[in-house]
Amino acid sequence: MSTLSAQSGHMSSIFSRETAVAYVIHAVESTGAATRHDFDIERIVTTAHAMADDWDLEALHPATFWRIASSFIRQ
Repeated sequence: MSTLSAQSGHMSSIFSRETAVAYVIHAVESTGAATRHDFDIERIVTTAHAMADDWDLEALHPATFWRIASSFIRQ
């Protein structure tokens, strides 16, 4: 999803590292089985961003997202 910048007239993404972090935190906490402290959120975001080549992590297939997340469970 993109939005038109009123000043420049160029398309700019509404997704950023911050929205990706919020997405990951929501995803891992929404199940009620874990909290953000149970995962290395930054590493999930970095890896998922590299795989998606975008900050819109919803673009990843859910199984791919959870495979990444499960790789960064804190011990």
